[in-house]
Amino acid sequence: MFAWKDSIKKALEPPLPGEGAHALMAPSVRLTENSSGSRGHPRYSSVLVLIYPTHHNIVVPFIQRPNYQGAHGGQVSLPGGKCENDDASFWETALRETREEFGIDTSQIEYLGALSQIYIHNSNYIVAPQVGFLPARPVFNPNPFEVSEVFEVSVRDFFQPVKIKRFERNVNGHQLEAPYFDVNGKQIWGATAMILSELIEAFKQKAPQWINALHSGNAHIAQESL
Repeated sequence: MFAWKDSIKKALEPPLPGEGAHALMAPSVRLTENSSGSRGHPRYSSVLVLIYPTHHNIVVPFIQRPNYQGAHGGQVSLPGGKCENDDASFWETALRETREEFGIDTSQIEYLGALSQIYIHNSNYIVAPQVGFLPARPVFNPNPFEVSEVFEVSVRDFFQPVKIKRFERNVNGHQLEAPYFDVNGKQIWGATAMILSELIEAFKQKAPQWINALHSGNAHIAQESL
């Protein structure tokens, strides 16, 4: 069972699509904060793309951030945050942040691989995306100070061109145009969409047969493929 994990691991093997895949979902303006002054060396952070099966789908959970004064207030994101001195690796950072934000037991999450690091201009962070697997849906107890909602998106949705749309808006005086994933009434854009774009392109290049199984609409076939 769960032989599809091997497809994910294969897709995450180097070389990865990297910047070319990021560019497919990149906003027209990457720096939209009020100040563009130098802030010295960037800091490191990590996020987790958590993949698990449900009865009908293979899904990834996301966070709807509360509205607050900050670079990412009100946005949709993956669980994650800055690396602390006690974190032994980017993977450990991703697990710790996932525990804190989702309120789940992370002891059974299996490491599948990592995606290319990406620089976030607004917060001056370099993000190291990690990919993990759970054999079943976890029980969520989200931190209300960091999370207003947890919602799941079927992996299949990210391979449907109709789900990709564009918006234009003004952010801190910058006229911004950006592609986004239109899923479950949410707009997934910015760095989160760029991270997902690389995962999608990696699948297209290295595991196209698994994509075909997903498009069949049968999670069981995808789970047992390969």
